[in-house]
Amino acid sequence: MKMSPSTYYYVSSVAEQADAELRIEIESVIDLLPDSGYRSVTAKLREKMRINPKRVLRVMRKYNLLCRKSRKFSVKTTQSGHKLQKFPNLVKDLIVEQPAQVLVGDVTAFDIRGKDHYLALLTDLFTRENVGMAISDKNDTVLVLACLNDAASHPSGIRGAIHHSDADVRYCSAAYVMRASELGLTMSMTVGNVYENAHAESLNKTFKRQEINVNEYPNKHGAAESLFRFKQIYNTERPHSSLGNLPPAVFRRNFEAKNSKRGLQF
Repeated sequence: MKMSPSTYYYVSSVAEQADAELRIEIESVIDLLPDSGYRSVTAKLREKMRINPKRVLRVMRKYNLLCRKSRKFSVKTTQSGHKLQKFPNLVKDLIVEQPAQVLVGDVTAFDIRGKDHYLALLTDLFTRENVGMAISDKNDTVLVLACLNDAASHPSGIRGAIHHSDADVRYCSAAYVMRASELGLTMSMTVGNVYENAHAESLNKTFKRQEINVNEYPNKHGAAESLFRFKQIYNTERPHSSLGNLPPAVFRRNFEAKNSKRGLQF
């Protein structure tokens, strides 16, 4: 482009300065209107300047100025007061030593424009990798089955794993238990003690804090696109402290490559 390096860096410094100046304006709005989202901030800024909401969102995200949405009420996603078969907890004292040994599952609620939606997740307990996901506006067996079928397509496979969850009626349903059996999974559940499924709860919080709470989804399809994109980022790019600051999928591939040299297969 016949552009000298100094010209390139000059343009970059100008852009950085512009972002820094906008940051000051945004912070003044947030001081005035605490916990404002980017739409509210944009509306306030437009009282004295022309500004694109996408730029406001980008700068707020860049400087970690996005508010954390808090629900005014809690939606209960677990219905364990039923007469279906519940399974014993096989994970409580288990030492997890390899991928696809234990999968932990849970469902969490979030809202899209005031309407409750539900996110089902299945996570490999050893690698912390999200192996299954599904989103729906109904918290039903179809939701958790979709998540399970997503996990079934994981490249490393899930056959032989322990499937651990709470004793929710959807996980205990005949359709779900049958499908899990077809996939070679052994059911395990926690009844009454949510801390026995803490890793699944932890992943829920991560998805909410770093994805759901910093976005305003237009609809269910928009939420699904964004959440599956975050799933990819979480698995392949987000460092995990318990994995030596490696992303889960990288940790898994390294583990599999190391052990394949020893003749071990997972």
